[in-house]
Amino acid sequence: MDLWDEMRIVRIDKSGRHGATDKMIKEDPFTLFINKAYVHTFACTPCNLEELAIGFAYAEGLFHAKEDIEDLRIDTVTQEIFLTLKPPRRAPRDNRGVEAFLSDEAIFDMWDNFNERSELFYITGAAHAVALIDGKEILILREDVARHNALAKVIGAMICGEVGPEGKALIFSGRLALEMFKMIERTGVKILLSHGTTTSRAVRRAEEAGITLAGFVKRDYMNVYTHAERILHAGDPGEGA
Repeated sequence: MDLWDEMRIVRIDKSGRHGATDKMIKEDPFTLFINKAYVHTFACTPCNLEELAIGFAYAEGLFHAKEDIEDLRIDTVTQEIFLTLKPPRRAPRDNRGVEAFLSDEAIFDMWDNFNERSELFYITGAAHAVALIDGKEILILREDVARHNALAKVIGAMICGEVGPEGKALIFSGRLALEMFKMIERTGVKILLSHGTTTSRAVRRAEEAGITLAGFVKRDYMNVYTHAERILHAGDPGEGA
């Protein structure tokens, strides 16, 4: 399914005014019901909707594990998502002991790959991307018109594929703000990498939560705001210097 619409526009440049065709990302409302009760309406790119619903519900603490999901159904005509959850049968995962270390070289290599695979952004210029990496490859990458939806889709894919947070990092195409941290902390991932910067409040939250937060990540460059010990550099003592 195409995730964009082609629309006629007027393009103005130095040579004058021209008719042109542009690709505009789709943004559709989908309403989520959990156990028949209304929960949320997403304004989202209409793909990976199962993951979106599951990731959102998990981030909200409404269930703890894949086996808590009884049924999930999507009605594309009415644009409704119906998620049925069993009563939680076990305590949530304790992510306090999860650890990860990545080299800066691996992060820079991953960043190039991440940019190359963010296809919806290059087609429309209006998509956010989030990826889960392990320092060797991109395990999951999802795009959406809204960054919190892209994150929810990655979380949903982690739950569906039973991919744990150990040794992983999350890459974000845009800035990281405080509103994302509730979702992030539920995943247990301890390294966050952002193309943009962040807010001072988000930095304080990352420090308190024991999360490594880096921004302005580009080829051969990044700012590490918190818990920099998880980002290894070849010139550091004990790292082959």
